[in-house]
Amino acid sequence: MKFYNFLLILFLFSACSPRQKLTKDIPVEMQNISCPENGNCTFELLKKSSLQIKTDNFGKIYPEVVPGDKLVIKYHFKKNELKNIADNSYSEFIYFEINEDEEQLFLKDKELQNVKMLFGRICFCRDANGYFKVDQGNLYLFRNNNKLNFKLKFDMKKVPHIISYISESINY
Repeated sequence: MKFYNFLLILFLFSACSPRQKLTKDIPVEMQNISCPENGNCTFELLKKSSLQIKTDNFGKIYPEVVPGDKLVIKYHFKKNELKNIADNSYSEFIYFEINEDEEQLFLKDKELQNVKMLFGRICFCRDANGYFKVDQGNLYLFRNNNKLNFKLKFDMKKVPHIISYISESINY
């Protein structure tokens, strides 16, 4: 009888973890791309995902990628750290989402919020870090036969930034 109780408990515990399986089913493609000399950049395509814009307790926004029916695009620039200097890490991010079947897209200025575009500046910088909605710039995106052409030119007047133009062709 104890053996059957053990099997029942084991079955119940294994049945309570569907969220982990769902997360593992989201394929992620990452590639190194062209980048300024003082850092390195990565580009990720997160299939079957959705970009949610959340707000923390201080009223600042941040992205969260969750399972969904979209394709989330994430660009990350990480500046090379200087040796023997504390707290000098610096990163910039671009996030946005498109429909899985989107073949081409041309967006300008406030239209960039149609794809929930966010810029992130993460550093030990007073009053000039966090995530911000991008509402000034141009996005050109063309996708065909598992190849994504991506061009973005943007300006963030709220915070200084290193990256202002991205032009890549990614095979996936």
